[in-house]
Amino acid sequence: MNARFSLRRRALSALCIALAISACGPVQAPPDPAQARQDEAAYLAPPSLDRLEPGSSTLVLAGLAAPGAQVQLARPGGERLSTRADAWGRWRIVAPAPDGPEVFGLSQSLAGRTVQAEGYVFLSGSQGAWLLRAGAAARPLAGDPGGGLVIDYDRSGGTVVSGRAPADGLLVVQVNGRRAGSGRSDASGRFEIRLDGPLAAGESRLRLFGEGVNREALLRLSPPAPLEKGPMRALPEGAGLRIDWLTPGGGLQTTQILP
Repeated sequence: MNARFSLRRRALSALCIALAISACGPVQAPPDPAQARQDEAAYLAPPSLDRLEPGSSTLVLAGLAAPGAQVQLARPGGERLSTRADAWGRWRIVAPAPDGPEVFGLSQSLAGRTVQAEGYVFLSGSQGAWLLRAGAAARPLAGDPGGGLVIDYDRSGGTVVSGRAPADGLLVVQVNGRRAGSGRSDASGRFEIRLDGPLAAGESRLRLFGEGVNREALLRLSPPAPLEKGPMRALPEGAGLRIDWLTPGGGLQTTQILP
């Protein structure tokens, strides 16, 4: 009797162990470092630039990329400066200070895959540094205009108004006395408002108002002339600056920086 009970108990124990192993599934192998690098490269995010230190003869640019990625800063003429991101993804490039307005392409490469930055890096001694973004608002990297406005538009008249206002505030844009768009500033005070419809070429009176801000500006929108010397042309416009530039998709976009 005891012997039969013992055999049954052993059989039940063996069955329980087998069921437990089956429920847990097969034993997983440890992750392959090479495969992890390939997976990271497959979902490679664009590199970013978050710090710029202008000097008398050099310019230090720094930002984030994938750890170990090769980061390149390229002039339209073909000159390239490169560095490798460290284990935390930080990178730093020392470039000669530009004599005048210049535009650079920023990219990173990892495991045979190359990804361009979200936009082009535009440098200007008087107007600071900006990230020009196709179909979106330019973002200041240095020399933020403070209370100024930035207007980005394309050939079809699609327009984005951006700048700085009190944080977390509701803002309204009027064009020639009519409501043209609205949005909110973020926690740092930056805002980007895409207008509801295209703006016509010519002069328009723009008003931005809301919580703690009431600003008016005269806009002069005109399609850019063909670019003859490189992918960018920067010219003074009043007290501000007008930048006509070629987007990655081949279209022309204009960025107006108003003081």
